[in-house]
Amino acid sequence: MSKTPLTYFVSAVGIIHSTALVYEKSIMTIPIRSRSAERLVDILMELHLHGVVSRQALMEKFNITERTVYRDLNALSPIVEHTGGGQYRLIHSVQNTAGQGLHQTIANFLNADTFFPERGAEFWQKLESRVDENHIQILNNDAEHSVEKDIRRYLPSIEKAIKNRNVCRIVYKDKSRSVNPYKLINKKNIWYLQATETGRLKSFSLSLIKWLDIENATFIPEEHAITLLENNLSPWVSEDTFEVKIFINDNISHYFRRRNLLPQQEIVEERPEGAVIRCLAAHENQILPLIFYWLPNIQVLEPAWLKETFFKTLEDYLATAPASVD
Repeated sequence: MSKTPLTYFVSAVGIIHSTALVYEKSIMTIPIRSRSAERLVDILMELHLHGVVSRQALMEKFNITERTVYRDLNALSPIVEHTGGGQYRLIHSVQNTAGQGLHQTIANFLNADTFFPERGAEFWQKLESRVDENHIQILNNDAEHSVEKDIRRYLPSIEKAIKNRNVCRIVYKDKSRSVNPYKLINKKNIWYLQATETGRLKSFSLSLIKWLDIENATFIPEEHAITLLENNLSPWVSEDTFEVKIFINDNISHYFRRRNLLPQQEIVEERPEGAVIRCLAAHENQILPLIFYWLPNIQVLEPAWLKETFFKTLEDYLATAPASVD
């Protein structure tokens, strides 16, 4: 029985510690730690990580002749094919249509650009040692306690419904709703289903969905909803947004300058004592928690109704807060 590219890859890695590579009925003997064996493993690693290799690049990397490169690639011919222009790839590739290797695909799926925007060959070579040495750690918010149950219960069904464009019936916040599912996203380790309900795009927390049923009825995705989701990678997504202007004192402004803390934030005015920031929000709860967090070094300038809501919330809290004990 023929080997798959993955089993062939695993077998090939063992060349360094063995004396032969067997493929079906043919046997190619390779001395232990021979240079050719190490080259083959290196080529397979390149293919596995990046999807393609270049004949010219291999010549330069190993300082070998074109004839030697041809011989190496011919030894891998059961799983490697020539795609033209001196480029080679895995047959029935373990890569995606963009020509990326498996590692890059996983990195893109997990949004690794947020942490490591540049991921060349050196990054992948050092990755395993970095994990073992534990000198670098990526820390995120703690996941919800129900995440394992939620993913096991809902992910396969919702993913299938999104692909097949099936209407879903859910019970959410004690209300039965008919929704058209578009996307699943994870923001700050909280899972959301993004779907339209009565034509309006909304985000539903997976942990708050109490019941889900995939109906036979299908829907036609709306272009404006797709565009909105592509342009707003956040659970706070809406066709109706409002502009907010906020003043921040100079002693906290560096937190806002080093990265966006507000949705689509932009510094519109510099002042000696601080800066004015403009942003676009879909809901007041995108803004108010951050305002409370940065008190007293931040204030709402516009719109007036948000400023009033802020003061009213603060007044209600102070009115119900227990008196301090001396």
